[in-house]
Amino acid sequence: MLQIREACPADYPSIADVHLDAFGAEGPTVAELALALLADESARPQLALVAEEDGKVIGSIIFSSVQVDGAKDVTASILAPLAVARGRQRRGVGRELIASGLDVLRRGGANLVFVLGDPRYYERHGFSAGHGVRAPYDLPYPEAWMAQALQGVELDRVSGRLRCARSLDRPELW
Repeated sequence: MLQIREACPADYPSIADVHLDAFGAEGPTVAELALALLADESARPQLALVAEEDGKVIGSIIFSSVQVDGAKDVTASILAPLAVARGRQRRGVGRELIASGLDVLRRGGANLVFVLGDPRYYERHGFSAGHGVRAPYDLPYPEAWMAQALQGVELDRVSGRLRCARSLDRPELW
């Protein structure tokens, strides 16, 4: 049975393993990012969840705090990274991680969540490229830069440049 719960430090090696498995050649970079975000004070407050099945971590998602320059009073996070072990993909694990994370953030008062990812996947979860917040770096695929309003703001009325945690603030990650 699938269980979604908050990650704890004992889960960190398993989180790295899931990212290594899920991302193939990019796995080491994404696993390094996940662990760096978990240790990064500038990423706080953050939310890290794991999907566990039969006592084994099979998925992971991290939401870290971001700021939008010029948008005072907006509480925002970025979803990065999300991984599901290859043998467990296409079974709703990612969907459960995203939904659980968005629910926790919404209950905590967050207004916006950003993601850089495959539009075909993230649009199914309520994300859209129709917003005016610029990514920290120029993007080769700007349609992959998406956001979702959770509460209290209209997405099309927020603009500015996103500032993220130090460990995510590297051009090669964008």
